[in-house]
Amino acid sequence: MSIPRVLVLYEYSHTALPHGSAYIRLLQPLSHPVIQQRFQHTPSPVYRGQKADIVIVDRYWHADTTRETVAELVKNIRTSGARLVYQIDDDLLNRPDSTDEMEVGRQCIQLFLQEADGVIVSTPNLRQRFASINPRIYVVRNALDERLLTTFGGGSIPRIAASESVVLGYMGTFTHEDDLRMILPALSELGEKVSRPIELQFIGGVGREAFWQQLQALPFPVRRIQPPTAEYPQFLPWFTGHIRWDIALAPLRDTPFNRAKSDIKFLDYAAQGTAGIYSDLPVYSESVRHGETGLLAANDTASWVSAIRTLIEQPSLRRELAANARRYLLNERVLAQRAVDWANALETIWQR
Repeated sequence: MSIPRVLVLYEYSHTALPHGSAYIRLLQPLSHPVIQQRFQHTPSPVYRGQKADIVIVDRYWHADTTRETVAELVKNIRTSGARLVYQIDDDLLNRPDSTDEMEVGRQCIQLFLQEADGVIVSTPNLRQRFASINPRIYVVRNALDERLLTTFGGGSIPRIAASESVVLGYMGTFTHEDDLRMILPALSELGEKVSRPIELQFIGGVGREAFWQQLQALPFPVRRIQPPTAEYPQFLPWFTGHIRWDIALAPLRDTPFNRAKSDIKFLDYAAQGTAGIYSDLPVYSESVRHGETGLLAANDTASWVSAIRTLIEQPSLRRELAANARRYLLNERVLAQRAVDWANALETIWQR
């Protein structure tokens, strides 16, 4: 019996390069050796009637997607006899921004959700959000591809900052600027309440110049770190192998949109080997065990000041949290253990 053929229509930029989420959610899991004997997958930015038993469409698919192109794609997939699977890892029907372009995107997502033979999401919250549109929803949690993680240990890889400062770090897309703004008062207070020198490093996260100027006014050095590439298969090995932070920050405002997010930032920081502080929200409630795999902080200034001070003043706790988080990642949240979840979900949809 031949194995099912899976065509992946990944989300991509104007240059046809897959977005980072497409690598995390589809391209890395479906190429993993653990499931290669169960599915034959082919990635593509376009649909030209390629022979497939399952066609997976990722998020918005591409920037020029319209309701008409979605309807045409669905019709062609149905004509081919393939199953249509829709993959979505954010509550994109309820984005906080509102533009004409976003409205077109919402219409496309609504249609994909309605028409799909099965929907794969990253969190139980997303399943609950979309259940009224399509009851055939399967949760496959995010996992990192261990093939992209740089092995390190014992201080063999030097910290990027050549100083004795305690280095705080943040990595994320520009869409998180408002989350970072939430902890700006806490960062301002730190300069007055700790005796150790501090440095704050950003990879992404800051889009507007006005906010960058506010960060520059903090009472300690703040600098941007520019990755050599934004392409995920090259970025993750660089991030886990060359960036050395003492404390990683993951603030997240409590909004309906954010509550549907996954704990991917915890996985990234765990892979880097850094002790992290995370907003005390359901997003992190399972993977971040307070005082064991990280610290949880309420979304107020006093809580963030206290959490950061605790890790600045207790280097042994930092090391313990970092080691426990990385152990959790490698034991439970890498594709060597979790890629099978993708295979099981696709097989269920294919056979129903």
